[in-house]
Amino acid sequence: MIAVAAAITVGVATAASGRSQQSVTSRRAATAAPTWDAVAPVFAAKCVSCHRIGGIAPFSLTTAKSAQQHAQAIALMTRLRIMPPWMPGADSPPFQGQARRILTPGELSLIARWASGGARVGHARAISSQATPETAPGRSVTLRPAHAYRPHASGGGTDDYHCFLLDPKLTQNSYVTSASIEPQQAGIVHHVILFDATGQNVADARALDAKSHGRGWTCFGGPGLSETKASTDTLASDSLGAPQWISAWVPGHVTNDLPAGTGVLVHAGDLVVMQVHYNLLHDRSQKAVDRSSALLRFVPAATTSLIPLSTYLLPAPVELPCPPGVHNGNCTRQAAFDDEVKKYGADAAVLPIGLLYLCHEQLAQAQGSTTSCTRTVDRPLRIYGVAGHMHLRGVDIRIDLNGRTLLHIPHWSFHWQDAYYFDRPVDATTGDSLRVTCRFDNSATHQPVVNGKPLPPRYVLWGEGTTDEMCLGLLQVASR
Repeated sequence: MIAVAAAITVGVATAASGRSQQSVTSRRAATAAPTWDAVAPVFAAKCVSCHRIGGIAPFSLTTAKSAQQHAQAIALMTRLRIMPPWMPGADSPPFQGQARRILTPGELSLIARWASGGARVGHARAISSQATPETAPGRSVTLRPAHAYRPHASGGGTDDYHCFLLDPKLTQNSYVTSASIEPQQAGIVHHVILFDATGQNVADARALDAKSHGRGWTCFGGPGLSETKASTDTLASDSLGAPQWISAWVPGHVTNDLPAGTGVLVHAGDLVVMQVHYNLLHDRSQKAVDRSSALLRFVPAATTSLIPLSTYLLPAPVELPCPPGVHNGNCTRQAAFDDEVKKYGADAAVLPIGLLYLCHEQLAQAQGSTTSCTRTVDRPLRIYGVAGHMHLRGVDIRIDLNGRTLLHIPHWSFHWQDAYYFDRPVDATTGDSLRVTCRFDNSATHQPVVNGKPLPPRYVLWGEGTTDEMCLGLLQVASR
């Protein structure tokens, strides 16, 4: 009996010892530094769309070796919530796709432990970007320009806006339900806007394209068609006289599908004008050749009851004097106006005057680091999406409806722009006030850098170039 009791005691002790050892092993495994195998899925989901060879980010995260070299910087930038970039402030409403851009507390902890543990390589399998799931209905059509194009700047600028004619060959009215852009030269393609050319604009677009033998045309501002001429009538319209926007793309864009149940109506025989903004600040050799493409999904209008979306533009004047104590030949408004005429033509230079008229402001009121404009809603609207746009001197942009924030980007970055769709659309009614407010820094220490040197301060107007400025709110709306 004593022997049996002893055996039981030894067995219990051995089992307890085994369980204790397993517990220690489990705790060590839980706290051990993770390897590349653990963090790679996070990078693939939330980083590699930009951090890839040829992308806009300064280094690639597609391999364990490259990620290991930048591990400490990755840990710092993610801890500070600077990367992955999500520009809307905490006072902005919830947006679709937000979870795909913001790291969770668990993901932040995982990256921090990986970096502090030596950024261990593990199996070191290469990764690629995870495509955003697309569920929009329709037939997919890929559209490319007829010829490749070599971007070049003129008039002393660093930007080239070029329009390409794309023909979807529609034989019936259709809705675009999704639009994505594949930039061939991601390092210089700053943004892309797709316009619907309809009516007289079809003939205009074909004539402009024919002059270049199918190689497109220069198009600062809008696409340069008949219905885009600035006037007091067009400045009072929702789209300021511009053709209907189908979609837009900027680096870091995550949402290609339009909101469920909506689409942009494109008529039979319409053409698509793809305006590409090439930013050549860091490509002064101008040797790159580009042939970016657009992938659209179309649904015949006769077979669906989608809600048609339209573009509502909300601009404000930009009048930035030189900083105090700075005096040079480019510090006058006349010099700035003459420069815009030289670079973009007389039509583009009319806009600074037209914006003062649109926003009911005198020049003296508009001059300064902060600008705003309020437009009164003239019919019941349902707002599905919102975006803001400034250039390199921009600091802060806010878009409000009756004082309610629709979008606030408190730390503006020209290089991280996007359009945002609300989790729930926002309704506006007749008489409501839409307002855009922008803040700029035109000080001597906050000038655009070209060829490694900051530009000298100057008087800055609303203009199309990267070294000019804009204050623009964009809404995707439907009548209700």
